[in-house]
Amino acid sequence: MSPSGVDASQRVVHPPSEPGWRRQVQSYGLAFVSVAAALGAALLIDHFHFRDAAVPLLLLAVATTSWIGGTGPAALSVALSSLCFDYFFTQPFRSRYIVSRDLPYFTIFTLFASLISWFAAIRRRVEEELRQTRDKLKVEVEEGASLLDLTHDSIFVRDMDSVISYWNRGAEEFYGWTRKEAMGKRTLDLLRTIFPKPFEEIREELIQTDRWEGELTHTKADGAQVIVASRWSLRRDQEGRPVTILETGNDITARKHWEGQIQGLNRELAQRSVALEAGNKELEAFAYSISHDLRAPLRHMAGFAELLRKNAAASLDEKSTRYLTMIVEAANRMGSLIDDLLAFSRIGRAEARNSVVSLEQITQEAVAEVRPDAGDRKIVWKIDPLPEWYGDRSMLRMALVNLISNAVKFTRTRPEAEIEIGCAEHQDDHVVLFVRDNGVGFDMKYSNKLFGVFQRLHAQETFEGTGIGLATVQRIVHRHGGRVWAEGIVDGGATFYFSLSKIAGAN
Repeated sequence: MSPSGVDASQRVVHPPSEPGWRRQVQSYGLAFVSVAAALGAALLIDHFHFRDAAVPLLLLAVATTSWIGGTGPAALSVALSSLCFDYFFTQPFRSRYIVSRDLPYFTIFTLFASLISWFAAIRRRVEEELRQTRDKLKVEVEEGASLLDLTHDSIFVRDMDSVISYWNRGAEEFYGWTRKEAMGKRTLDLLRTIFPKPFEEIREELIQTDRWEGELTHTKADGAQVIVASRWSLRRDQEGRPVTILETGNDITARKHWEGQIQGLNRELAQRSVALEAGNKELEAFAYSISHDLRAPLRHMAGFAELLRKNAAASLDEKSTRYLTMIVEAANRMGSLIDDLLAFSRIGRAEARNSVVSLEQITQEAVAEVRPDAGDRKIVWKIDPLPEWYGDRSMLRMALVNLISNAVKFTRTRPEAEIEIGCAEHQDDHVVLFVRDNGVGFDMKYSNKLFGVFQRLHAQETFEGTGIGLATVQRIVHRHGGRVWAEGIVDGGATFYFSLSKIAGAN
């Protein structure tokens, strides 16, 4: 303990109390001493013929005893003062007898002495309660301050001139200044605060709302700059005047650093997205242009090859006829490929015309369009009830035509094909449709190749096709805010799913 009576935790340490009986003896002894001193002084003054000094002196003795000694000694001092006043200062003198004409005077003195004793006792009790309350409040404040030292946040208190009056351990550890170094300094000077807007505006907001929060830049003791999320709370006195500001701060320097990096990456990503989109548009335009330009010479090639096969059939041997047939078939496949490429590129450039669409109706139309390709094959069709949805009717019809055509094609080896179109899931914001068949299926380890352009899992000689149909389906589904996937088993059939988003479709 320090010589000042304050321990290491800054709490007031009161000296050990004396035994109760000793305090009682001292208090009652004070009654005798104070009354005796007042009586001696009164008699001395009376000896020199100064009148009326006894009353104030004895009342002063009563007040002193009441103030220091408490209720019991105060009552004793009243009794002693009254006896002394009766014996020495009321007629007949040196007698306990009181004449009738001095009785009111004696009674008033006794009552006045009692009143003084009562007032002094009340005031003494009130001041004792105030002292106890003050000590209790001081302990609570010290305990609160010790609790504030437990937090890792920086907390400090400053007056309206920004002079620091409290500095917790979190502030010491974060900023690098000890409590002794920070106390009495102005925060603006100590921390070299950089505000997000003029300080006058912040102060005005604080006074109006009693609080403010924002991001501040502070400088630590080692010169490093940090960014803190600062919160200010204003305390006012009983008259409503602003007195002190409690300021807490959280270090967000690392978070702001990462936010800056993320923003930079987002800007870079946006730039790359714009460049990629421009590249895709150029590529689509190039593919459209090339495909469009190839159609005329290809049409001539196929036409003249067909004419040659018809007109020169009599003069051609079997091998030459087969060569011409291969030329015509290759030209036709090339024409189909160009047509599919043109359709694929149009999907990316075409503007969606969204409306409420009956999925069941466009499914029926797609089946009717594909059915002639099946010829006289035996196919069992099953079309489940389908909901209405919001999207581009022509695009959705094209997607269904491609999926149903695939199902018809890959069930060709089955004596009885089974194709089902249905709804796997129907929610308020999305719907999932499927096309299931009992065809040749596929190996799931190659499922990631299904929806790529020109990707094929079966040989051209076995199953014809350009490898663009499923890529077209995926592009259409993506434009409707959904996704497409497939499940299959080799020689066990396949199921193609695609989802549609109402929110994305509504845009």
